[in-house]
Amino acid sequence: MDYVRETSELRRVRDLPRRAPRLTTEVIDETSAALRTDAGTMGLRPLQALALLEAGARGGAFLPLGVGEGKTLITLLAAYVLDAKRTLLLLPATLIQKTDRERAHLSQHWLIPRHVRLMSYEMLGRVQSASDLDVYAPDLIIADECHKLKNRRAAVTRRVSRYMHDHPETRFVGLSGTIMRRSLTEFGHVLRWCLKDAAPIPKTHDELEEWASALDEDVGGKPGDELGRREPGALLSLCTKGEVEADPPMIAARKGFRRRLIETPGVIASVDGGGERVDCSIYIRAITYNVAPITERHFQTLRGAWETPDGWALSQGVDVWRHARELALGLHYIWDPRPPKEWQDARRTWAAFVREVLSRSRSLDSELQVAQAVAAGRLDDGGALERWRVLRDTFVPNSVPMWHDESALRLCAKWMETPGVVWTEHGFFAERLSEITGVPYYGAKGLDPKGRFIDDAPAGSSAIVSIDANREGRNLQTKWNRCLFVSPPEGADVWQQAIGRFHRPGQRADEVVVDVLLGCAEHANAWRKAMAGAQAIRDTTGAESKLLVADVDWPSDFEIAGFQGSRWRVNITK
Repeated sequence: MDYVRETSELRRVRDLPRRAPRLTTEVIDETSAALRTDAGTMGLRPLQALALLEAGARGGAFLPLGVGEGKTLITLLAAYVLDAKRTLLLLPATLIQKTDRERAHLSQHWLIPRHVRLMSYEMLGRVQSASDLDVYAPDLIIADECHKLKNRRAAVTRRVSRYMHDHPETRFVGLSGTIMRRSLTEFGHVLRWCLKDAAPIPKTHDELEEWASALDEDVGGKPGDELGRREPGALLSLCTKGEVEADPPMIAARKGFRRRLIETPGVIASVDGGGERVDCSIYIRAITYNVAPITERHFQTLRGAWETPDGWALSQGVDVWRHARELALGLHYIWDPRPPKEWQDARRTWAAFVREVLSRSRSLDSELQVAQAVAAGRLDDGGALERWRVLRDTFVPNSVPMWHDESALRLCAKWMETPGVVWTEHGFFAERLSEITGVPYYGAKGLDPKGRFIDDAPAGSSAIVSIDANREGRNLQTKWNRCLFVSPPEGADVWQQAIGRFHRPGQRADEVVVDVLLGCAEHANAWRKAMAGAQAIRDTTGAESKLLVADVDWPSDFEIAGFQGSRWRVNITK
């Protein structure tokens, strides 16, 4: 097995200065007074004050702050602290309306500049926005929920990366409560944008990947897969003697890197202390349930033949995973009618060409831009685009949801008799649950079909909520202390964000109850993966996961292995 080498970059990171002792109450009060309006009555929290002071002193900041730490106010005041003239605040589209509402309220108390431009990551990633950064020419970019920039191949990340490369003097402030999901490579480039040469991370992506191959939980694509893993090697020089002696090398190296990261000036993490305490516990419990015989038959087909209930053959494990999570809830989707073979082949060939081009291009960000380059004669695709264009409009996919079992649906309806929030990932399931219970479903942008905002939902009632659209930026702690995950997520970051809507400052209940439907092997594997990811994130970045501080009532792996039926069998080969 290879190992991480001693390099000039590792020495640079090791020798970076460490932060001085934390702020005193007097400095926090002085900072609050300096940023408050004459009529303002609010005060800064310790981590808010520290983040703003560090951003002003360093010309940028990297802020992995937990949920409920007041990141919105930091994003709105950073432009004032940094005296920026053209500030761009990037945030998810689902938070634009919420941020506008909060900006109007907070401006009564704080010196919030009026010129801060809000733009969603989704908008910046569109083809028509390719030149927006160059046209606006921001001297400060603030990225709220900056994990949205983790995918270096995504159009929005490419555009920010190009702009920061071409304008290295641009200051950058990145904030997220879930900065890491699987790998150091998800935030290394953001950290360099924030702190430039003072970032505690290698300057080259190749060396960053070497570090990641020693520190990440998932190396080679699967937990525990040793293909490509390195020994920590020189990374152990970041550790204390006690860590090296007490812990396995990978764990010790993670702890050493974590301390190096959070003690770097300009990096303010919730683990650094000063955050507002949440004085309530978390209780997570699995709910197993019976299914109708037809669901068991559908799982037998999926496991044994790698086919959907209507006989559509699957070729990738990820498709089996996706369909299993649908079947466990009593539903599946089909294309009706199925696409012709020549249509599928043409689409597959063109899509493969696009993926290959985007993987190596510095100027092209999307499928449409690749198509434009081919049409202009700048790329040779061997005729793939032309064949796809000829056949593209000959078939229009029509995805049709099909119900075969309402066991999970009825269970959720029964659960909702006591007020709580149901987290869903399948819109069709959510809509059907809303139909039979009369409870509104809050989907895109936190709105229900009547345009009502989830933050305005009445207390004392239940709500059905899209987890993708609402796990970030919502303040639900004053209305609910219980929730139900219809499908357990596999990402520790998703759990952190969703549970953090309730387990945050302002929660008045003694306990936040998190129920989780456990209906198939894929659900059990998602839980295992989330727990492993939470432990790796804690060891590497210091971010304490709510999964790891909760009281958990979950079947053991031995118990799950004894569950009967095809939905629990995982050792199926095609």
